[in-house]
Amino acid sequence: MLLGTAGHVDHGKTTLVRALTGVDCDRLEAEQARGITIELGFAAWDLPDGRRVDIVDVPGHERLVRTMLVGAGGMDAVLLAIAADSGVMPQTREHLAACAALGITRGVVALTRADLVEDVDAVKAAVAADLDGTVLAGAPLIPVCALSGEGIPELTAAVAELLDAWQPPPDDAPVFLPVDRVFTIDGAGTVVTGTLIRGVLRVGDTVAVVPGPDKARIRGLQNHGVTLEEARPGRRIAVNLAVPKAAISRGAVLGPAGAIAEGQVLDVAVQAAAHLLKPLHRLRGVTLHLGASRVLADLRTDSPIESGTWGTGRVRLERAIPLPPGARFVLRGAADRQHGAVIGGGRVLDATPPRKRAAAIRARLAEAGAEGVAILIEEAGKRGIDPSSLAQRLPVTPREGARLFAPSIIDAAAADLLAQVDAWHADHPELPGLPAAQLRAPLTREALARIGAALVHDQGVLRRPDHAAALSADDALFARKLLRAVGRAGLDGQSLAELDVRFVHADAPQIERVLAHLIRVDRIVRVSDSWVAAREAYALRQTTAQAVLSRPLTVADFKTLTGTTRRRAIPFLEWLDGLGVTRRDGSTRVAGPKAQTYANPDG
Repeated sequence: MLLGTAGHVDHGKTTLVRALTGVDCDRLEAEQARGITIELGFAAWDLPDGRRVDIVDVPGHERLVRTMLVGAGGMDAVLLAIAADSGVMPQTREHLAACAALGITRGVVALTRADLVEDVDAVKAAVAADLDGTVLAGAPLIPVCALSGEGIPELTAAVAELLDAWQPPPDDAPVFLPVDRVFTIDGAGTVVTGTLIRGVLRVGDTVAVVPGPDKARIRGLQNHGVTLEEARPGRRIAVNLAVPKAAISRGAVLGPAGAIAEGQVLDVAVQAAAHLLKPLHRLRGVTLHLGASRVLADLRTDSPIESGTWGTGRVRLERAIPLPPGARFVLRGAADRQHGAVIGGGRVLDATPPRKRAAAIRARLAEAGAEGVAILIEEAGKRGIDPSSLAQRLPVTPREGARLFAPSIIDAAAADLLAQVDAWHADHPELPGLPAAQLRAPLTREALARIGAALVHDQGVLRRPDHAAALSADDALFARKLLRAVGRAGLDGQSLAELDVRFVHADAPQIERVLAHLIRVDRIVRVSDSWVAAREAYALRQTTAQAVLSRPLTVADFKTLTGTTRRRAIPFLEWLDGLGVTRRDGSTRVAGPKAQTYANPDG
């Protein structure tokens, strides 16, 4: 569990951490000289029962709230320091508002410098009243003196109870680690640090750095100097990565490959700070803090959000930043002398939303939890969703697979497909079925699975199981006439122009329709620009196959063998080449790969 300090400047946060852990979090000379915390400090606290709590110590000065928010982003619980001789101050309230925005609702209050007041109970009552209505209303309030050790055992017991109740994220949650420091170590290379908010990191794993390398191998892991083979949420982690230091900057995010997008537009759930006098609705130039990133933003809510309540909206950022799905953020605007500049915050609902979206969809996503995937799939309609993109939009594990469609969309597509096939059969009874190439492949595949045995997908067409290609009575009569004409022509065949002259009563579409049918039922064969009776063409094919297996054939040999003219010999030889019966070799034809097959009388 990560326990973060909070509270007004000079209320004893760092001194209290030193009393609990023995670690002075003020490492910088400037911090020690001025007596105030400037940068984040970190310490490990080993409780009497052997369990470890990680502590992040944050600055309390009003000018350093942005640094405080970097540390607060990974807190599981808060240790709020309130000086007994000062009480609740503006930064106390701003830090509490930030905790509320980040969803930090559990903690303990240390009433520091309790030895400097005469009536501790009166101070406790006043502080408890001031905390009423905040995320720490009703939290344990323990008077302590860091120098003498008074109250430290009681504070330790209260933190142990927080740890008892803490529920870490599930192990299969996608990794999310905001980077707040980047440096190099001789002999190790690039090291980044941050709080592991969710997911599990293991030595040897490959992660993505956004922005940065798509693939970065984890060489090593540490928690406060202790080497780890794997790291779990609620810990400050140092990650040794096999990438150049210049490739990573503070504000980057570690996560699964392809699961974190950089973006400037996001849909959000927003809570207005409890102290606001006006509702949140349309704001320009506010500051959004997410992880270690800080960027100017415009907020437009779907409806005015009253103080202390939730709503939804869209945020547009001045520049692109990493947007881990589900991540918490804080919004700051104009400073209030009593409450600071935090005006609210919330969480990312959709990191890559569509350009236009109904407010009702955002509202459903805010309430959906695990059902968010179904909402996005339903919203996508006939376009469907690539499952690999879902991890960039929602806090789900990346996965591969076929495009996803809502059940209602698949049902509608199945009904539409059946109607199309039935209409095709009615309009084209002579054809075997509807060409599948005319349909959109992903949705067709899903629709066919839903339809089952009611349709047959065979040889590139879709048909009803009981459908058999058949000509109309008029076309069937014409087909018999056409077959007689082609048959009488022998190997000379009949061209389309010759058929047009012979059958002046038939229009071109009818001739083409019947010819196509006769080819499908294997009654005629097209050779170059002429049609030949199948029995004549297949006899020639067998004769040629048998002959070419014995010797190469010249054009003259072929004419003699088949009784064709030179004008027809060349088109027939090219047809045979295409079938694989023959293969051109200079001025002769030799046996092709299918010669043996077609030489067989059953071929």
